[in-house]
Amino acid sequence: MAEQIRILEVVTAMDRAGTETLLMNLYRNVDRTRVQFDFAVCSNKECDYDEEIVKMGGRIYRYPQYSGTNHFLYRAWWKKFFFDHPEYKIIHGHVGSTAAIYLGIAKKKGLYTIAHSHGTKTPLSFKSALYKLYSFRTRFIADQFFGCSKQALIDRYGKKIAYSDRAKVLNNAIEAKDFAYNRQTRIEMRKELGLSEDMLTLGTIGRVTAPKNPYMTLNILRRLKETGVKFRFLWVGIGDMMKEVSDKIEEYNLRKEIEMLGLRTDIPRILQAMDIFIFPSLWEGLGIVAIEAQASGLPTLCSDNVPPEASVTELCKYISLDSIDDWTKEIEKTNTKISDPQYARPVTTSLIIEAGYEIHDVSRWLQEYYEQHS
Repeated sequence: MAEQIRILEVVTAMDRAGTETLLMNLYRNVDRTRVQFDFAVCSNKECDYDEEIVKMGGRIYRYPQYSGTNHFLYRAWWKKFFFDHPEYKIIHGHVGSTAAIYLGIAKKKGLYTIAHSHGTKTPLSFKSALYKLYSFRTRFIADQFFGCSKQALIDRYGKKIAYSDRAKVLNNAIEAKDFAYNRQTRIEMRKELGLSEDMLTLGTIGRVTAPKNPYMTLNILRRLKETGVKFRFLWVGIGDMMKEVSDKIEEYNLRKEIEMLGLRTDIPRILQAMDIFIFPSLWEGLGIVAIEAQASGLPTLCSDNVPPEASVTELCKYISLDSIDDWTKEIEKTNTKISDPQYARPVTTSLIIEAGYEIHDVSRWLQEYYEQHS
């Protein structure tokens, strides 16, 4: 039997967010007798996935959060860590802002270094400029570059690296069969949520933060209500804009239409209950929930800022954020289509697998990659 290798995954906190959920999906599906994931986090609180990680044999290390003023303390922590833990041969960095620091130290210790981009460029600001400055050196340090999309690689590491043999798009894969449309699950979930069978039900999933563009979501729903369309909206997620969103819901008189569901662990079942998924993000590294929505057979309306890799079926449509009317018209058009008695919600599992988003395939590839470079 091959000797088990341990991989250090560097993240901020193992909570239910896109990057962390992808890592857990990969972790659950690798052969842990051969490859074991351990996690370095800068959160001092117990996070959503911590208990499961420990149960599966993973270790959790807590490094200091980087503030700039603690630069030397931060470097010292990582130097000591690699001195104390010679068992690691590979470090996989998912925190881009300080990757040049911890990957640089790891490389000097002889580790194989992977830098992973999970996002595309954000609007120019002091914070984004600082991020770019701190992370720029990573492109001269890492041995391998992964990205959730080609654009994520380009924006973080530049075209020269993105189109080189040192870079690869690692698909944010899912357990495709778990999302496949099931009529009985839909009936049960809609009953649980108090939805009548003929009630148009829209929804979105994601952190309630600026990148997800929650104000655009609210403006779309307000305009839709003004047109006389009866609907319910399922909003899954939490975030730092919860208070602002709640205030706007009251201001726009949408309290009866919008159901804030918070964090949920039953995303495949929630998607079964929806009729249309909307995703008006300002930017996305990929937008894995859009793929999950398509895997559930849902018409999926994305902003044109969502990378093209998110479109894996004909269910996905891109709409400009310049016009709220374009969104409401597409919703009404889609509602007319799916309300037809002859309409059958598709099972798209095979399309998700063909597009390369099946977790078993991606986890197997990553496991073999780790083993080859350990």
